[in-house]
Amino acid sequence: MMSLTCPKCHGEMRQYERSGVVIDQCSECRGIFLDRGELEKLFEAEANWNRQQAGAAPAGSTAHAQP
Repeated sequence: MMSLTCPKCHGEMRQYERSGVVIDQCSECRGIFLDRGELEKLFEAEANWNRQQAGAAPAGSTAHAQP
């Protein structure tokens, strides 16, 4: 696979996988670049995680309650 170059600073891009999404991040400026549709997939994964956490909270728990 060909190495990608950061469009901002021309640093080397590294790939990471999070929630099934491949994220390209510059090792120099730390910029993050996503392909079309990947941001939405990350938002969906976060929403699913938040729903799971809300369902896992013990009854009467106020750890994340708003005042």
